[in-house]
This record gives sequence, C-alpha cells and structure tokens, in this order.
Amino acid sequence: MDTAENGKNILIVDDEPDILFVLTTAVRKNGYLVDTASNGLEALEKIKAAHPDAVIMDIMMPKMDGNTVNLKLKENPATAGIPVIIMTGKGHFKELLEIREGVNVAAYLEKPFPISMLLEKLRDILKGPAL
Repeated sequence: MDTAENGKNILIVDDEPDILFVLTTAVRKNGYLVDTASNGLEALEKIKAAHPDAVIMDIMMPKMDGNTVNLKLKENPATAGIPVIIMTGKGHFKELLEIREGVNVAAYLEKPFPISMLLEKLRDILKGPAL
C-alpha cells in the first residue's frame, strides 16, 4: 500500500488492467491509499491480510467472482463490516443482488459510470455515523 493524507485504505478489484489503472489513479488523486487485485482469490487474500476500509469490486472475474468474495467476507466476523462497492457491466444485476439472501453491498454501480459517482459513493460510505 502507498501512503496518503486521509489514511483510508481502498482495495480495487477488477480483471481488466485498464479499468484498474483508471480507478486506481482517480481514487489515489482523491487522497486514498490504494491496493489492487485482479481476481477474487487474490482479493480475499489481500482483504484478510490488510483489512481495507472499503473494497471496490467487479462481479465478473476469474478464479472467484465478486459475489462469492462478498459472501465470504460477510461470513467472516473479521471482515463482515468492510463495505463493498460492486461494479458490473451486466445490466439488472442489482435486482439479483437484492433477491439473494445474505448479499449485502454498500453501493452498486453499472459500467460505464462516471468516476465522480464512484468517488461520491466512496466518500459517503467512509464518512461513518455522525458524532
């Protein structure tokens, strides 16, 4: 992980190198620490090792899809509270997420989406409860 002023660690998970590059650049420019993973298994390993403050994750990935990664995170008390932002190019996937029991995501974005929308959702999620 690199260093940034706000100290919030974000893991970005996508199997498309160009998408990883664009998202990583945008998130870093907004003051977040960023690590990346290119598949679900690598993401799980990094999440268990580093406990990021949030995960931005694609659904369709090799080795383990994002939905399975999210379910595994929610099953483990040590990682259950990590907010997950789901990205997908598959339309209407949000309805499938809402139907499946036990699937809890902090936000959902359908590709393509404006980077500003992702950053706004990330800020909202990381604000936490008001004091």
